[in-house]
Amino acid sequence: MVAQLMAAASAPPVSWASPHRGSAAVMVLCDDDSLGCVGELGARHDLDRGVVVCLPRPDVTRSAFGEDLLVALGKTPGGLAAEGVSRRGWDLAALWVRAERVRELVVLRAHRLSAGQWADLGAVTAGAGTWLWLVAPGAGAAPAHAAALATSAAGRPIVHRPWRAALAVLPAPKRGSTQVAAGGHGFPVVPDVEFPLFRSAAWRLLDPAEFTRVDTVYRDAYARAREHAPGLRRATAGQPSSTEHVDAVLQQLTIDATSTDEVFTRVRAAQAGLFAEGLFVDLRPRPSPTWGMSTIRLQPRLDHATVTRLRGICDPTVAAAVTLSRATGMTSGRLQALRCGELLETDSGLDVRAGELTYRIPAGATWAETATVLAADLMAGNEDPRAHAGGLLGRALAALPAAARAGRIRLRADAGYFAGSLARAALLAGVEFAIGAKRIA
Repeated sequence: MVAQLMAAASAPPVSWASPHRGSAAVMVLCDDDSLGCVGELGARHDLDRGVVVCLPRPDVTRSAFGEDLLVALGKTPGGLAAEGVSRRGWDLAALWVRAERVRELVVLRAHRLSAGQWADLGAVTAGAGTWLWLVAPGAGAAPAHAAALATSAAGRPIVHRPWRAALAVLPAPKRGSTQVAAGGHGFPVVPDVEFPLFRSAAWRLLDPAEFTRVDTVYRDAYARAREHAPGLRRATAGQPSSTEHVDAVLQQLTIDATSTDEVFTRVRAAQAGLFAEGLFVDLRPRPSPTWGMSTIRLQPRLDHATVTRLRGICDPTVAAAVTLSRATGMTSGRLQALRCGELLETDSGLDVRAGELTYRIPAGATWAETATVLAADLMAGNEDPRAHAGGLLGRALAALPAAARAGRIRLRADAGYFAGSLARAALLAGVEFAIGAKRIA
């Protein structure tokens, strides 16, 4: 499911000076192990722009190195242990490198890693189309490390450069931005009036620049609300007091908001737009508030702080379930009934279709790489997935399009699915497979 909530194009040969390069390569940067190198390259870390800088602990195991990389990917320190997935550290790190669409992975003081860990990094970044930057002192890679890297680089060029050369390629650090109004998140404070008076009150009380910004958001939500009116009228025919369809429409219209004032602006615009189509939406407070917008829940669902907290979850299944619950307000029962085919990728993010209801999750919150999911199980975070693995494979194979079934089918599973039953199921189905195993020596 997380792949629903998260190719390098062909290009000319590698151009060192261009920030928009072609196929990924491996750069070994030589430095003097100085604080200046660590500080300047560390400042280029910007997960939103696909640049991840990792400073691993020395002499750590493969799983512990995976935890260091997960922290660099925005996961909560100690999250693996807290979520009960400590044994899957490296496998989850490899998954999230792809899901976060990391373009540049910089590993500082890479000489403290083993040759095997260099090989792991080479394999993961080759599969994800990510540029790998390994920073090591002196002349760069030791012979054993260079050999391991060459084996896993999948034919990618391996280039040695002084570390300062990377500063011309990696995106410069963002400059601090100034909020333009007191409303927070740059959105102006808007008047607290009913929808018939909202736009005129905003025009009267806000300065021209603030009103222009508010009115742009208002007019967009107003027009979209009118487009929803026919479907909403059909859905509520004979049930004028039904709220779930109204809540779903308001969710679609307000999910992009990043502040309370912006949510309020979109709600008032939605009321006005629906009223223009002959539908009156009563948003008076009720005794027992729920997630529904029809109970005046004006806090943004996916503001920056919330998305950051969601991004901190290590387990991809938990991350997907919590994101869906937060964004849509669906109960656990509805989430369990949800099928992968009901999550549809669009140009603006995802549409979640739960029965007659449709919710929207914007692209800014669906940070993971999109893919076609054939089958999935939603389980508790401490439940062993191996017992269900064979059945999951069977359902996935049954859902394959006919054209795909005629070709060569391969299965790749991480160490969390290391079980003989899955291997036997793959063997009987004629599927080539590779299943990760916990390293014990």
